[in-house]
Amino acid sequence: MRFDQPPPEPLASALGFLLSWSGRRMAHTFATGLEPLGLKPPHFGVLSLIAAQPGRNQHELGERAMIDPSSMVAIVDELERLGLAERRLDPDDRRKRAVHLTRKGVRTLERARAVAIDTAEEVLGPLNGKERETLRVLLRKVAGLPPEAQGAGESPGGRPQPVTNA
Repeated sequence: MRFDQPPPEPLASALGFLLSWSGRRMAHTFATGLEPLGLKPPHFGVLSLIAAQPGRNQHELGERAMIDPSSMVAIVDELERLGLAERRLDPDDRRKRAVHLTRKGVRTLERARAVAIDTAEEVLGPLNGKERETLRVLLRKVAGLPPEAQGAGESPGGRPQPVTNA
C-alpha cells in the first residue's frame, strides 16, 4: 500500500476505510523510522512497558501488551540478543525471571521515543493542537476507554506522547 499520496475516492469517504488506512499509515511510518535502530514496533511496546514497570515477568508483560506468551518469549529473547533487556531472578519468586532494561536499552528506548514523536508529527501534521485533542478523545470513546483530562496525552510542549503499543 502506498502512503505517499492520499487514499482514493470514493474509499476516502468511508469512515472505516479512513480509520484503517490512517492506522496502517502510522504503523508503516513508525516501523520504517525504527528500522535504523534495529527495532520493530513490538520491541518498542515491550521496551516501553519494561521501562514503566521494571522487574515484571514475561507473563505479566505479555498480558499488559496483549501479546500471546510464545510471542512474548520471542520478543524478550530478541531484546536480550540486541543487548536491550535482561532477565534476572525474581527476588520474590526464584522460579520466575524479572525483565529489566539494560543501559543500552534505556538509550535505545529514548531514541525510539523520538521516532514515535516524529512519526506522530508527520502523520498528524495537518491537525492543530485542538483538532489532535478532539481526535484523541473521539478515538478513546470509540475504543471504549474513559475520557481523559484535556491535554493528558500530550507532552509539556503540546506534542503528542508516543504510543507505547505501536
